[in-house]
Amino acid sequence: MLFIRCLIIFLYFVCVFCFSNDDSRLIIRSISLQGNTNVSQTEINYIVRQKPKNFFFRSTEFDPRLIRIDALTLKNYYYSKGFLDVEIEESYQIQKSGNKKYVDIFYQINEGKRYYLSEVLVNGNYHLSKARIQELLQLNLKKPYDPIGLNDNLYKLENEYHELGKLFYSISVKDKISDSVSITLNINEGKFAFINNTIIRDIGNIDNSIVLRELSYKSGDLYKKSNIDKTSNRLRELGIFSMANLTPAKVIEADSLVDILVEIRRYKQREWNSSGGLEPIRFAQGAEPLPALGATFEWRNRAFLNTPKQFSIKFVAGVPFEDVDLVIPRFGYDASLSSNWFMGIRFPTKARIYYDRFIVYENENFKEVINRFGADLTQRTGLGGRSFLETKSVWQSFSDASEDVIQEQSIGIKINLDYRDDPLYTKKGFLVEMLTKAAGFGGSREYFKGDLTGNLYFPVSRSSIFALRIQIGRLWRWNNEKEDYSFEKFYLGGSSSMRGWPILKFNTNSKNEPIGRTFRFMTNIELRQKVYKSFGMTIFADGGLLSDRPSQGLYDRLKWNLGAGITFDTPLGPARLDYAIQIENLERGEIQLGVQSLF
Repeated sequence: MLFIRCLIIFLYFVCVFCFSNDDSRLIIRSISLQGNTNVSQTEINYIVRQKPKNFFFRSTEFDPRLIRIDALTLKNYYYSKGFLDVEIEESYQIQKSGNKKYVDIFYQINEGKRYYLSEVLVNGNYHLSKARIQELLQLNLKKPYDPIGLNDNLYKLENEYHELGKLFYSISVKDKISDSVSITLNINEGKFAFINNTIIRDIGNIDNSIVLRELSYKSGDLYKKSNIDKTSNRLRELGIFSMANLTPAKVIEADSLVDILVEIRRYKQREWNSSGGLEPIRFAQGAEPLPALGATFEWRNRAFLNTPKQFSIKFVAGVPFEDVDLVIPRFGYDASLSSNWFMGIRFPTKARIYYDRFIVYENENFKEVINRFGADLTQRTGLGGRSFLETKSVWQSFSDASEDVIQEQSIGIKINLDYRDDPLYTKKGFLVEMLTKAAGFGGSREYFKGDLTGNLYFPVSRSSIFALRIQIGRLWRWNNEKEDYSFEKFYLGGSSSMRGWPILKFNTNSKNEPIGRTFRFMTNIELRQKVYKSFGMTIFADGGLLSDRPSQGLYDRLKWNLGAGITFDTPLGPARLDYAIQIENLERGEIQLGVQSLF
C-alpha cells in the first residue's frame, strides 16, 4: 500500500504541473464558428490543432502560424465530404483579463454546394475490371465526391497492377465538375515485367547465400509485389538485419526486365541489453501477469559463427508489490540458441532451443528451483493477420528443500490469430488465442490444459473505443493425489483480471491465501475514451468465475465488479490506474496499477 500511496502523490504533482498555466503565454479561450451547417463544432475541435482550454485539456499556447494550417486542414476535410467550393476565413482576437491574456479564434465558413459522383469512365484497362478499379479507389456513384480520398487510394490500384506484374503501369485522373462530378481514368498498363538479376549491397561478412535462400522469387519470374514484400519480411525475421529493402533497380522496359536491389543494414553483432522498472511478470501459469519491479540483463550474438543463428544469455529478476502466496521474489537465467532454419525447414520467427533455471525464494531462503529444457517451433498459419502456430516441448523439474523433486515432460501448441490494427494501442480488430498443453510423456505430472482467449475492439466515435475480452480455461488432472498442480491452476484478482479483488485473491481459504481452481471463466468489458494526447479514461465491468465444477450454472455464479480508471501513454508503453468495487460488497474497493494494456 505504501507504493500505491506514493504513486497517488506522484500523479497529483504531475497533474498540478501539467495543468498549471504560465501567465506569460497566450491561452486559447474559445473557437467560434459561423456558417458550418454540415460539420459540427465537435468535429472541428477534433481536427484543428489549436484547441480551446477546458476542464480536461491543459491550456493550449497560441501559435498564429497554426491557425492558417488549421484552416487548410479544415478545408481538406470539407473537400473529403464533397464541398469543393468551400471558403474559410480565419481570424483571432487577443483579450486581457487581469494579468492573463486569452485568444479567441474565429472561423467564417462558406460551405457552398456539395457535389456527388455521377459517372466514372475508365480507359486502357485490360487486366482489371472497371468494377475492381472503382472498388480499390472507393469511387461510389451517387455518393459525395472525395478528391482527397481518391488521391490517397491511388497506391492501392498501383499495388494491384504491380501484383499482376505490370511494373510499368501509369494513370492520369481528370474530373469534370458541373452539377455533379464525372471522373475519367486514363490507364496505361504497360508490359509485363520479369525479374532479371538480384543485386545485394552492404552485406558485410555474411555469406550471400544467406540472403539468396530467403528470396521468394527467382530469375525469370514475373514481377509480383507480394513476393518482393515477402522476401523483405523474411530477411528482417532473421534477426541480423535492422533494414532490408527490396526495390526495382535497373529497369529495361524494352525487354520487360527489371533488376531487384537488396539494401541491407546489419544490427550490431554483439550487444548488451538491459531493462528495468515497473513491468508485468507472470508468477503462476494460470494467472495474468502482475505488476512487479523487474530487471533484465541480456548478452546477444546476432550472427553466431557468422550465420543467422542467434545465441543469447539472459538474467531476469522480479519482485512483486504484494506479499501473497505464490507471488514471491524470483530470479533466473536463460541460455538459448535460435534460428529461422531447423533441419532444413524454414520458420518465419524462430526455431529455439533453450535451457533456463528459475529460483524462487522467500525470506532469503531458497524455496523452490525450477529447471527447464525445451524447444520452440513457430510457423505462420496462413490465416492472415499476425497469425502463428507455436509448438513447445518442455522438460522441467521442480525441487523444494522439504519435498522430493517433481519432474514433468510436456508439449504445448499455441495458435494466435491477430487482426488488430495496433497490438499496443488497439483501436479496431480482434485477437483469438488458443493454448493447449499436455504433460505425461515422462515425469510424474499428468494433465491436459486448454485456454481460449478472444478480444474484440471497435470504435464508437473518433476518440472512444469499445473493448471486450472473454477467457475460458480448463485443467484436467489424472494423478490428483500424487502431485501439486497449484502452479498450473487458474487464479483471478489484480490489475490484469478481476480488478475489484486483491492480487490473486478472487478465491481464498480461511487464512486468506489464494486457492487455484481447474476451471476459469472471465470477461472484461471496457469503454475507453481519449481525453488529451497521452491521457485517457475508462469505465469497465469485470465478471469472473473459478470452480472445480464448471458444469454447474455458469451465469448465476459469476461475480462482478464495476470501476473506472485513467490511462497514460509512456515511452515504455501504456500504464493504467483503476479503481473497482465488488457488486456483492460495495464497501470493498481496490486500487489497481497496470503497466500494460489490460487486453
